Amino acid sequence: MSYLHESIKFNRGLPVNIFTFKSDNPKRIIPKHWHMSSELIYCLSGSLVIWIESKQYVMHVGDVLIINPNEIHSSQSPEQNHVLVIQFPLEFLQRETDGKFLTEFEFNLNTINNQKRVASTSHILNEIVNYMKQVTFVEKLELISKIYALLGEICACHTKKVRVGFEKSKEDLVLLGNIVGYIQRHYKESITLPEIAQHFGYSTSYFSRLFSKRMNITYTRYLKQTRLNKVPELLVNSKKTLLDIAMDTGFSNYRNFYNAFMSNYQMSPKQYRSYYQGRL
Repeated sequence: MSYLHESIKFNRGLPVNIFTFKSDNPKRIIPKHWHMSSELIYCLSGSLVIWIESKQYVMHVGDVLIINPNEIHSSQSPEQNHVLVIQFPLEFLQRETDGKFLTEFEFNLNTINNQKRVASTSHILNEIVNYMKQVTFVEKLELISKIYALLGEICACHTKKVRVGFEKSKEDLVLLGNIVGYIQRHYKESITLPEIAQHFGYSTSYFSRLFSKRMNITYTRYLKQTRLNKVPELLVNSKKTLLDIAMDTGFSNYRNFYNAFMSNYQMSPKQYRSYYQGRL
């Protein structure tokens, strides 16, 4: 959301989504979220605090970190910073790795805990930053070539085997895509665990185990996070009452909405609205 940070996107005709952001607000928080893309984060200046699941990492200048699909993460800027983000869509990674991404391997790049030298990776990232303001078609082609060089470097040097039992077949990925799409379309409704299990033709217990194993998160938590991700935009950019926002995002009552919001954002919905509307 643009009111949380300065976001500059450069994804016109590119196979990936690229943007940089700068922050001068130590309270700037990107709340917990996830996506089906792999996200590479490169700290160009300042620092950035990242939470992945329950683990905290503090990035400094030159640090690189990749978040794999469906890993819940959030971030905070403790000081002025400049950060590059590259999001690799899952379908792009599946296509360019001959279907091996997530079925055989996943990315493993984090310079915060691992001092392994990544000079060649950093060199490519710096070249990508230089080409981001591409104007001519030649510059655009150069940028695309750097993106593929980066992907090749990551696949060659920064991967790990998927744990036994956690491999995702092509059929799994199609099913998960269908389930996630259904949740995105129906999150305003009740869609209880038994209801969604029945919709996809599974028993409640089997669907629950399948979802938790393949998504690394329970269905109930995933649904709640989906709803919470919709709330900030409504708080800041609409005049709807808090109760209306709770109902519009699928919460059964205001108390459940309030408690979930407080747990996720560490402030009440009213405080969040007041703080961020005051910065517009």
